[in-house]
Amino acid sequence: MINHEESSPLYKQLQNQILDSIHNGDLKPGDKLPTELELSKANNISRVTVRTALDSLTSDGYLIRIPGKGTYIAKDKIKKNITETIGFSDTCKIQNKIPGAKVLKCIIEDSTESDIQHLLLQPGEKIINIVRIRYADNIPIAVEYSRFPSSFSYLLQEDLNNSSMYEILRNKHGITFGMSRKFIDIEYASFDVATYLNITEGHPLISIKSTVYSSDGERIHRSKQLILADKFQLIV
Repeated sequence: MINHEESSPLYKQLQNQILDSIHNGDLKPGDKLPTELELSKANNISRVTVRTALDSLTSDGYLIRIPGKGTYIAKDKIKKNITETIGFSDTCKIQNKIPGAKVLKCIIEDSTESDIQHLLLQPGEKIINIVRIRYADNIPIAVEYSRFPSSFSYLLQEDLNNSSMYEILRNKHGITFGMSRKFIDIEYASFDVATYLNITEGHPLISIKSTVYSSDGERIHRSKQLILADKFQLIV
């Protein structure tokens, strides 16, 4: 309970009370908190004090506040260090989550001007276009678009469902990954992407566009990942 005799600010006491409940498992990811009014009455403090505590916990990533619906305990996010070249599957495994993938497209097609520029292709050269939904613990997290030079056509023979493309490239074809150049932006979900990720059309997504190099400087592929922001945390 809140102790009005303590020197610690009242909002801090409420904040610590909520944090203790999260850490000991009384409050679990996805649980809904009582309303500001209910917390105010239960702890004999003002709603302004309650709001200060909840705003602070929201800024720190412990809570999610949804207008008109309430305040919820935030679900664990997948953390991705964008300074490293590491695949989605490895990112999940490091955090004890089960990675998954569903292939939507795996075809040969004409290269675009962007393909030619970023992958240093010859005009008219074909590319391998692979599109997959990526899952963590069976929850759709991202739509992943990968475009490879035609020399990687052996990927067409691989089963890329629920498998790591980077692991296949490393273990079966001796590819050693080096640096990657990334561009991060916000993109709004198209009807198709919204359907794949079970969200509403127009939902804001993190867009990460990359050109990935091997350790000897060869350009391996271009990629774009459209990621659910509430499931992912980027680290620089």
